[in-house]
Amino acid sequence: MLDIISFDMGIRTWAVTSKVLRRLSRDQSTSKDLDSVTASSSDFSARARIAAATARRKIEKLPLAVQILDDPSSVNQQPESPLFSKLPAELRELIWDYALTGYEDLDALYSLDKPYARPGQAAPLRFAVDLLLTCRAVYLEAFLVPFQANPMVVFDGHPDVVPPDSPLQCTPSNLRLCRKLRPWQFANISSVDMSVQQFMLEGGSIERVSRLSGNKGRHEGHEARGFTLAGYASFGTAKATGALAGDIPLRPGAAETRAALIRSIFMGKKITHLTLRMSRTDWWAWTSCPQMGADDPHEALRLEPMINVTDRRETSGAMLDGYEARKDGREPDFNLDEFEKQGRWGMQFAEYWPDLQTLELVLETYVVKEKQLDSVVKCAKLWTFPLHGGRQLEWNGKEESSVRWHGASKYGYDTELGMSWPNDQPHESRSGDTSVAQWRPITNEIDVEPAQEFVMKSLIFTRRRSVDATVSFDS
Repeated sequence: MLDIISFDMGIRTWAVTSKVLRRLSRDQSTSKDLDSVTASSSDFSARARIAAATARRKIEKLPLAVQILDDPSSVNQQPESPLFSKLPAELRELIWDYALTGYEDLDALYSLDKPYARPGQAAPLRFAVDLLLTCRAVYLEAFLVPFQANPMVVFDGHPDVVPPDSPLQCTPSNLRLCRKLRPWQFANISSVDMSVQQFMLEGGSIERVSRLSGNKGRHEGHEARGFTLAGYASFGTAKATGALAGDIPLRPGAAETRAALIRSIFMGKKITHLTLRMSRTDWWAWTSCPQMGADDPHEALRLEPMINVTDRRETSGAMLDGYEARKDGREPDFNLDEFEKQGRWGMQFAEYWPDLQTLELVLETYVVKEKQLDSVVKCAKLWTFPLHGGRQLEWNGKEESSVRWHGASKYGYDTELGMSWPNDQPHESRSGDTSVAQWRPITNEIDVEPAQEFVMKSLIFTRRRSVDATVSFDS
């Protein structure tokens, strides 16, 4: 089942196609003194091979489901299986979603001292696509689920934080995803999980990642076509989908059903959920010791969506200034010129992520900097992200979730940057703290050494009607 192979291992070029092309090349270089009968026969043979190769390439681009539905009698409806005879389709869908959601392969744990090892990312993700090989009835119901239930994962930052060997993963500098998914598989993704450094976030990452996922084409209801030479998603208006050369004869009415199925499969699904992550090393001031951040706002964790850059000392207090303004019912005014206004990442969702229903903000830091992170979370609860049509993304009102966890005792960047404070300062226990998560099995002595402690907190923003539906995208 080629579509399963392409998901788990990447698209493979058929050897037979390569052989045909090589033969055609040899045929075209044969001696010109052949008699006319031989030439005519050779031309006919070459055309036949080209037609066969073209048909094969077209079929390769389609999911097996299209070929199966050309002959529905080949599908055993499994009347003796309780899964199909007793459970309604709605419950089976829940089963497929659960079974085909990615899981961590704990037999291949990442080393604890890798900067990308953390809860939810303890090992490479795996997908139980063998389920689709059990029978055609299961396959027809579930062949799109691996793409619908799992997000496209994007890393826009330092390559050291990118975990290896995970499907559905790409970075702007390493577009591995483009070599793994066929257009119809890519079209059925509807969520994105992006990890980003703060300077990339404030430098256009919201737009860049939207081009990787093809949000504009999805929003306009276009079909997935693959990827541009630059690696970005390519979508286009729907083409007529006639019968493919080499197909078996179709039953009456089947051509229309096939065409509708193909259009549905290739039409880009709108991206409705985005997870935006910043790890402990993604902040401007991540290397500053906690006491420096307590004494100087420029050395503290900070994040403000309505200013284009916060690394300068004169803008390092923008987050707290914005909080005070919003608390008083005013939109903050940072005296930006027209060029600077274009760089505000909080204003870019309307254009580049127009179909978002939910935005999850996941922020991580050292436990010894938790007070600084709490300040960011407090300010974020008042943020709104304007969308078109009088809508906006705003905090859903639920308290942030929190996860505390132990990592390694030391990381490579500690030595490179001369950072001693992560191990010098004790981890203060605060009332109401959540317990430390057990996020990976203990395997060796490195897992039981005194460890650095980290905390992740997340907020959910949901799409709602704006109280001020006249909000201007130019202000």
